Amino acid sequence: MAAVKAIARQAATLVDRWHWLFLLAAAPFLFFPSPARSPALLIVPGLWIIAGLAGREPLPRTPLNAALLLLSVMVLVSLYATFDIAFSLPKIAGVLLGIAAYFAVVRWLGSRERLWLAIQLFALAGGGLSMVALLGTDWFYKIPILGGVVEHLPPVIRGLPGAEEGFQPNAVAGALVLFVPPQFTLLLASGGEPSERWPLWLNQQWLKVVQFLLLAFTGGVLLLTQSRGAWLGFGLAMIALFAWHSRRTRWLLGLLLVIALAVVIVIGPQNVSGLASRQGVSDLGLKAEGRLEVWSRAIYGIQDFPFTGMGMNTFRRVMPVLYPAFLIPPDFDVAHAHNHLLQAALDLGLPGLVAYLALWLGTGYMLIAAYRLSDDPRLRNVIEGLGAGLIAHFIFGIGDAIALGAKVGIVFWIVLGLAAGLYEQIRARRPAPSAQRDRVSDSG
Repeated sequence: MAAVKAIARQAATLVDRWHWLFLLAAAPFLFFPSPARSPALLIVPGLWIIAGLAGREPLPRTPLNAALLLLSVMVLVSLYATFDIAFSLPKIAGVLLGIAAYFAVVRWLGSRERLWLAIQLFALAGGGLSMVALLGTDWFYKIPILGGVVEHLPPVIRGLPGAEEGFQPNAVAGALVLFVPPQFTLLLASGGEPSERWPLWLNQQWLKVVQFLLLAFTGGVLLLTQSRGAWLGFGLAMIALFAWHSRRTRWLLGLLLVIALAVVIVIGPQNVSGLASRQGVSDLGLKAEGRLEVWSRAIYGIQDFPFTGMGMNTFRRVMPVLYPAFLIPPDFDVAHAHNHLLQAALDLGLPGLVAYLALWLGTGYMLIAAYRLSDDPRLRNVIEGLGAGLIAHFIFGIGDAIALGAKVGIVFWIVLGLAAGLYEQIRARRPAPSAQRDRVSDSG
């Protein structure tokens, strides 16, 4: 019996060591789930159980664990609320994959070398997503100059489940804004004198060239999406980033940022709609009044399903039946509430919204704490980039949304994992206060 237990433990240890590889193998089944393939969802908790059998903590302890637990509970509650589990399954599987990706990233960032490698791979992933978007997006034609460019792009990727006509440009843009600010600050971090704290390959000239090309390419594709919400979020995030660096202009730019946000929230949709209508295009196929109508229907839904939500991915079907709109064509598929906070509450109820907001607040806390604890200027640059990307993504989500569980939403979970990994590693390497006092007294 002891020999069997030893063999089982060795097998569990081997599987746990390569857990990320098994998660990658399961990812296609979770990206494109179906009732027949639903047993694949058991792979994720199975990997966590195997980690426990191997003698490790099944899940790393991070500041977001409580929020993730509440979010997971509400996903289970949503199974009761949804009118069709099969219809909600893609978003449920997407949330499960996102949580698994978050913990996998945190676990993998166990050393400074891996941390820097993960950051570089993240920047490279931005270029990879941009290439996929370039070949598979169903482009907008809002701006004539950019429309003339995208009309020559070949529609190579088509027919994927949920994106049969191509990827939605706003969703692509909402994901890309998570990449561009970190790519920018990573390029800034490439300068400076070499340090023994950094891997030698970080000082290679060719890496700086690659980082510049990635930034130019990802930023160019973001421009081609013609997503005004993403452009606005990116612009305000970069203003916040530059304000953070300049003490003289920090308060002025901060005030301008607050004013700009107030303008967007109060009168922005009307102006955006007016610009779109002058170009012969209306966002969502609607004018600003139509978007406000969607928000009002979302609020009705939250009032009717405050504790359970109406189920993930169901708003697009429930709204025409229970909350018919006057300005939206009945055959128009309103995929989400076009506000990520409203959408979280619709999918998972007000407790789910609390969990979702806790993810944002917890990540903000981790980035700020990591920035204050770190004395490494390069790591601080990376932290600033991740923070700016999240600011851009949040602002984008005010007038649009990448719903929880959406395929492209995996980027959001990876960013959360990078933030948590940075925070945990910097905190672990920080000397205890008593050790710092002893060091000071010794030097005195």
